[in-house]
This record gives sequence, C-alpha cells and structure tokens, in this order.
Amino acid sequence: MEQQEHIQKLADEYYEEGRARFFDHKLEEAAMLVQNALHLYKKCDDMLKYATALNMLGVIYGATGNETMAVDYLVEGLECAIDYQLNNITALFYNNIGSRYQELGEHEKAIDYFLKSARELQNPTCIKEERYRSWTLITYLNLAVSYYELNLYELSYKYLEQAERQLDEEVEEMYHYTVLIFKCRLLWQMEKGDYVYEHMEDLLASGEKDSNASDYLSDMKDLCQLFRDMKEYEYWKQTISAVETYTIDQNTVFFRLFLTELWMDYYQTVGNEERYVELCVAHADLYKRQKAIDVKDRATAIDIKVQLREKEAERKRVETMSVTDALTGLGNRYSLEREAVHIIRDAGGERITVGVLDIDCFKQLNDTYGHIQGDRCLKVVADILKEAVMDCGHVYRFGGDEFVMLFPAGMENRIEGIAEAILQKIAEAGIANEHSVVQPNLTISQGYACFVPEGTESGARLIEHADKALYYVKRNSRNAYYIIRE
Repeated sequence: MEQQEHIQKLADEYYEEGRARFFDHKLEEAAMLVQNALHLYKKCDDMLKYATALNMLGVIYGATGNETMAVDYLVEGLECAIDYQLNNITALFYNNIGSRYQELGEHEKAIDYFLKSARELQNPTCIKEERYRSWTLITYLNLAVSYYELNLYELSYKYLEQAERQLDEEVEEMYHYTVLIFKCRLLWQMEKGDYVYEHMEDLLASGEKDSNASDYLSDMKDLCQLFRDMKEYEYWKQTISAVETYTIDQNTVFFRLFLTELWMDYYQTVGNEERYVELCVAHADLYKRQKAIDVKDRATAIDIKVQLREKEAERKRVETMSVTDALTGLGNRYSLEREAVHIIRDAGGERITVGVLDIDCFKQLNDTYGHIQGDRCLKVVADILKEAVMDCGHVYRFGGDEFVMLFPAGMENRIEGIAEAILQKIAEAGIANEHSVVQPNLTISQGYACFVPEGTESGARLIEHADKALYYVKRNSRNAYYIIRE
C-alpha cells in the first residue's frame, strides 16, 4: 500500500510540474513530464488521472502544431473515458476534439463534437465538477462560433445566450471579453448595431484588459475585424496600438509578425500605400525569421515524438518484464493480483472460476533429470496451459511447479472441457518422470472453484477457494481434476 501511495504521489508531481512547464512554453519538458505521469497513473490503475494526462498531452501537442499526435492522445483519452465510464471528463475530450476541427475550419464536424460535449455536461457526475461552469461556457461558446462561421446566426445566438448564463464571478474575469467581442461581432452581422455602440468603451478596454491569454490574439483579430466591418477606423487603430503594447512585452517574432499583419490590413484599408509598402518589407523579413523558428519547432516536435516513442517502447518492455514470469512467459504473481481486480469488478454478482494446478512429483523429476530438464518441463506445461485457456481465461506461474488460472464470469461451463484437454495434452507430451509415484510419465493435478467473489478479495485470497479442490485431488489419485461449485 505504501508503494502504491508513493507511485501515486510521484505521478501527481510529474503531472503538475508538466502543466507548469507547459504554461511556461517549455513544451518538450512538459511532454516528457506528463508522459512519466501517464505511465505511473496506468501502473496505479488510476484511469481517471490517466485519461486526464492523455488530455494534457493532446493539449501540449496541439500547442506544438502536431495535430496528428494531439488527436491521437485525445481520441485515446476519449476511448478511455468511455470504457471506464469517466462521465465527468468525457465532455472535456469531446470539446477538445471539436476544437481541433474548428481550428481547421471543419465547422460541421466540430459542431458534432461540441453537441456531444454539451450532452455529457448534463450528467450528474459532470455537474458536480468544480470546472463545470467553465467547461459549459467554453462548449456553448464554441458552438456559437462554429454556427457563426457557417452563417447560421440565429443558432449561433442561441448558444451564445447559454454561454453567457455561465458567466459568474469565478469565470467572468477569464472569459468576459472573449464573450463580449464575439457577441458584438454576431449582433453586428444580425444588424443589431445598437448593442455594439453601447459597448464601444468596453470593447476598446478589452485590448488592454483581456486576461484570457490563450485566446488573446484571436480576440484581438476578431475585434479588429469588427471595427473594420463597422468602418470605425479610429477604434480599429486604438485596438492595434493596444496590441502593440502587448507585443512589446512579449518580445517574440511571432507576436511582431502578428502585429505587422494587423497594421498592414489597417493601412491598406485606409489607403496609406506608402506605410503599407514599408510594412510589407518588414513583414517579409519577419516571415523569413518566423519560418526558421517554425522549422526549428517542427524539428523539436519530431524529436519529442521520436523520444516518446522510444521511451514508450522501453516502458512497455520493462512493464512486460515486470508482469511476466521470465522462464515460462506466463503472467507472474504481480500480474495475477492486478488482473484479479478487473475480474472481480466485472463479475457483477456472478460466479467466476479459479484453478490451481500442480505438477505431480516434480521434485523427483528434478532430482532424476536435473534442473535444466525441469525448466524445459515447466515451459512445455506452460505452453499447454496457455493454449488451453487462450480465448477464455488467464494463466499464471504462481511459483515453482504451481500454476493458477483465472476465468471471468460466464466461463463456468467450459472448465470441465479445459481440464480434460490439459490432462490429454500432458499425456501426449510424454515427458519422462520414472520415479513418480503416479506413473512413469509427467502428470498434473488440477483443482477448480466456481464462486461469487467478494469485492475485497485479492488474487492470493481467490486461490484459497481452489486449493481445497486441489487438496482433494492430491489426497486421492492425482493426475486428475476436481471442481467445487460454491
């Protein structure tokens, strides 16, 4: 238990540090840290946090412009949320996948996902989430934006109103200006300019006070477009000047390029050709510099992808080793404990089956033919057992010459056939064991128990049920099987 808590604590630390690095724009470090958290959450079987980490990786790769990996992680996270009925975050994945489509201009596909998100947000488990209001606001606002881009203004306004209902003191500071700017753009297209003119001062203030850092540039671009449509050139100019102040603080080529494009559009529209040509020259230089940065960023994104793939391959190799018996390739005790949890959870009040199998007189075989032959014998038996339960159960080497089988609910009627097949295959293998007290060839004893498991039972505790049946076989003829139905 202490080890599990330690792993969970380490995973949380990786995740929080990864989020911090992401907001500091250290994307490579963020991806590595969250990937570490992802692995540990899976090891702890904490699927809620595992899915949350998948979402974070989708966001990180979306920020690098790597749409392929972003969507890969988001889709995997959505599948995880659905499979494990994590209803409180399913809406988040639907919304984020929709946002990927929205950024690509695929608004009809985006709307499908936003509507799914909106439906999920009505689940009671989701409503209890602290971030419920923010998620609902973002989903409805995204719906409004996509319907606007499709020129469906009435539908757009319907979802805008629903987004506005989520504006309270907690989320107002972050999203107030984003909602206001979009509302004014929409009402202007709907020929309801009175509202827009009433909020002109608020719109101008948004250029300086917009605290929604992730949407600042798109907000300002939309605001400039609004003033252009309104032919309010002085307000348009004031907005670009506010962006200029923000750009100086950021001091990056990307922001300077964005600012230059705003000024180019402005001066071309007002007919100042001389200033427009000067800006075109500056833009060409900035574009060249930004392109070099983009190439470097893409190379970094490729590096991240390659490193993560290599790390994932190594992680899977190590994980496989940690749950696999080195000699036989079967699951080990750790694997038994981990998978027993799922079988118990999925039983649903029905009977599962546990089998315990023991090679008869294995000590005599080792003493007569040596440990190398003993190991070969264990491998042959392991292959026979694996083939016998291939499509209906799991088999583990519990230790020495003892094996355990786990069967989920619904497999009880197949146990007798499996036990008979194992006896037959062992006999056909014809492995010599001349000093066995049973017969001069290898034999195996099998005990099975079919019962309804308690929710708190461990893998080791489950075995106790079948041990009674195995003891019955060992006490009598051996080379046989016995099934207890509790």
